[in-house]
Amino acid sequence: MSDDKRDWTENEEVSVTGTAANAKAGALLMLGPEHAILLRGVDDWDEETVGKKLSVDAIVRRRPSFPKAEDSDEAIQGTATGGETWVLEVKQYRVIE
Repeated sequence: MSDDKRDWTENEEVSVTGTAANAKAGALLMLGPEHAILLRGVDDWDEETVGKKLSVDAIVRRRPSFPKAEDSDEAIQGTATGGETWVLEVKQYRVIE
């Protein structure tokens, strides 16, 4: 699969290139300035890896995001969406820059 294809299907094996970053939710692969993919199988990138370009082989997974809000105030605030989040379950990665 090419890096430019984003119409992934669940359980698809992909190879993606991006930049390593960390967030409160865990390790990220930045595909662009505002396009982050959450990774599973890597808790956080170490200091030497953050900011480096990586090639990641992974399996596409869907995970529930925040539970759907029962209270309308929470729904209005946007804190509980009830949707799903796409994550990449890392099989292996390598630093390429």
